[in-house]
Amino acid sequence: MEKKDYGDKKTELLVKVARMYYEDSMSQEEIASEIACSRPYVSRLLTDAKEMGIVQFKVVPPKGYELEMERRLREKGSLEKVIIVPKKSNLPKLTAVAKAAAEYLESVVENGDIIGYSWGNTVYSVSNFLSQKEDLSDVTVVQLCGGVSNLQNNIYSTEIAKNFAKAWDAKPYAMMCPAMVDSKEIKDVFVSDSNVKKVLEYGDEANTLLITMGAYGVQNAVCRAGYLKEEEMQELIVKGAVGDICDHLINDQGELCDEALDERTVSVPLAELKKKKRRIGVASGQSKVECICGAIRGKIINVLITDEDTAGKVIERLE
Repeated sequence: MEKKDYGDKKTELLVKVARMYYEDSMSQEEIASEIACSRPYVSRLLTDAKEMGIVQFKVVPPKGYELEMERRLREKGSLEKVIIVPKKSNLPKLTAVAKAAAEYLESVVENGDIIGYSWGNTVYSVSNFLSQKEDLSDVTVVQLCGGVSNLQNNIYSTEIAKNFAKAWDAKPYAMMCPAMVDSKEIKDVFVSDSNVKKVLEYGDEANTLLITMGAYGVQNAVCRAGYLKEEEMQELIVKGAVGDICDHLINDQGELCDEALDERTVSVPLAELKKKKRRIGVASGQSKVECICGAIRGKIINVLITDEDTAGKVIERLE
């Protein structure tokens, strides 16, 4: 809905009426008498205040509360936390999931945290929903895997870091190198570069991960970015690839599909990612189900944020 444009005097009246009604618990009749107008006019003012964003509502479940489906998935997947966005959300699925992920991250982040992130549209969407946290200090955000491609695809690696820096005054470290290279020898050259080495070291020190699970296939970000040849993509299907996490191609058990391929992947090692205290996986959509299950079975994530339809399919696969 398009917001109406009011002048300063009308905006002042909207704020005044909203405070009287929501903060001072005055009835609409009492407000009408106070500002010398009709009760229906007060009702219209309150509606306008909502449309302008002056009045906002947020449902905050008690700490520890979880839906039955969240409990089932948490227990079945041996996860620490599951957040499921219901079907009735007014937002598109990915948008609603990204918003929920941003709110969760904001609730757990602490001063001095080092947050490692994977690139791509999902994590970028999460970063767009971050709120200003003026009481937060000394937070570092670091890209966990390479992401520069010779194709013009939106992978948002640097934009994600910028969004964290803007919202939380975080120190951003993006990894300006490819996700995959032609050989292990070339990878060794990249990771020996002082700038890339510094980012990888910060990635090793991260205590929180914000990562997504990419479905394997032509729409997979790694494939779409042009890192894999057609024959390599077909070979990985035979080897059971279900998707990637931080550029690591995994099977449905969360294991690496191809050790040789992983040796030329510029990323914090998968084994190192599993050691992190908080490993938040964010994903939405039927195509992501197998990779989500792999991430759960392989203990790559211990927090999952997804939508209701996707969660239902994941539960079915895990049973």
